[in-house]
Amino acid sequence: MLRAIVGLAAVLLLVLAGSSNADDRASRAGQAERSRLRGFDRTIFDNALRSLEEGRHIFRFDTFGSEAFWGGQLRLNEAIAGAKLGGVGPGLSPSAALALGLKVDVEALPAHLVQALRRGVVDLNDPATTLALLRLNAVLGLTGFFDGQILSSVGIQCALCHSTVDDSFAPGIGRRLDAWAARDLNVGAIIALAPDLPRHPDPARVRSVGREPAHVDGMGLGHALERLRGQPRDARAGHILRSASRRRREVPDRGRGRAR
Repeated sequence: MLRAIVGLAAVLLLVLAGSSNADDRASRAGQAERSRLRGFDRTIFDNALRSLEEGRHIFRFDTFGSEAFWGGQLRLNEAIAGAKLGGVGPGLSPSAALALGLKVDVEALPAHLVQALRRGVVDLNDPATTLALLRLNAVLGLTGFFDGQILSSVGIQCALCHSTVDDSFAPGIGRRLDAWAARDLNVGAIIALAPDLPRHPDPARVRSVGREPAHVDGMGLGHALERLRGQPRDARAGHILRSASRRRREVPDRGRGRAR
């Protein structure tokens, strides 16, 4: 069993690297390690590796129903598409998306598109190109839902804030790096694109998060969403800590009085 765990740890390091090259190395390492295992050790290894693959797929692609908020309530999909493509406003071009800190997975792009990008014949100032990238699942942490040609909703995944790319093709475009922090992601500016913020409590406060980047510099998505909901995160954290402290006082120490 120990040998299975050690072998799996080596494969895990390659899996976390994220790129297809790392995937290939992990697959080869996994097959080699599996061939050395016998009996229940092999069963453990197979189950653990399957769980890793499932977890990575969830991390990269599962929206957990968040499209009901980002699309259904904030209508961010309409701002991304723009008025010419069934949305509102000018739309979000790839150049603008990259400036907001969004990333593109070059390994999700077909070869002909990669070559077109190299030749400079792809219009990176056209929101239609952004929609094409969303159809390819090439924008890290962002999933587009389409009704025919219309971007009907958009959801986010863990990878939005917790992955980046290696910039191997161009700044913001490259191979995935899972579990790396998206340090230049401008959450506030992304939220400010939404056309339907006034539906939520205290819209002035929400707009301040989006329009003043200083309010979200260094903050993750969770912090920005706390601001979006109108409750300072620090106050909420303080409440949680006070509640935990109160519960600790209420629970008797069962270890007291025991002989040592």
